[in-house]
Amino acid sequence: TKSFAANLDQILILIAAEPEFSSSQLSRALIAAEAEHITPIIALNKSDLVEPFARAWAWLRPYRQMHYGVLPLSLKQSGDADRAELLKLLHGKTTLVLGPSGAGKSTLINLLAPGALAQTGEISQALNSGKHTTTSTTWYWVDADKTTALIDSPGFQEFGLNHIDPAQLAAYMPDFKPHVANCKFYNCSHLHEPGCGVMAAVKPDGSPDGISANRYKIYSDLYAELSQRRKY
Repeated sequence: TKSFAANLDQILILIAAEPEFSSSQLSRALIAAEAEHITPIIALNKSDLVEPFARAWAWLRPYRQMHYGVLPLSLKQSGDADRAELLKLLHGKTTLVLGPSGAGKSTLINLLAPGALAQTGEISQALNSGKHTTTSTTWYWVDADKTTALIDSPGFQEFGLNHIDPAQLAAYMPDFKPHVANCKFYNCSHLHEPGCGVMAAVKPDGSPDGISANRYKIYSDLYAELSQRRKY
């Protein structure tokens, strides 16, 4: 498991239209950020891949509805424009950059901190997953004045959520919070209780409101995982 570096202002979670990203891993990173009160930004790379990007953008709809910033990027096609947009978001802050293999993390680091020379990795077609190129956490200054920093962290492994009480999990999921108040029981687990406001709000994926079925499955899987770990 991983935990966040100290003294962070925000987290930039870089995912791509291709290879397909894991919504479970994305949710873990967002929950970890919420628990630490760190602002997360989601960036979706490879907007030049029209159909895969449209699918991924639609899949991120619940996250946009939760008011997470979602930034479209095409790091290889429109680097200068993307660099200007990113620098506005990053200016004066220390930002941890996270992302699965193949999302373009090294390309982004090289674009923002040209002296970084982060090794870029080609996507492994056989696995539809990138080859990990970062093996240690590295700090980069983006500007000469050393006011803007990037922290490049290897991979996109599971995050250290072990410290989170399963009963608190819903509090770190913004799409759940409005519905928790509608639960009949104050200690509702949102898994089986009658009169559960959360379960009543679950809608098929793609619905304009409520909690998406995919997000609810992520919640129930994580709840079970955290409950199991607390037994040992």
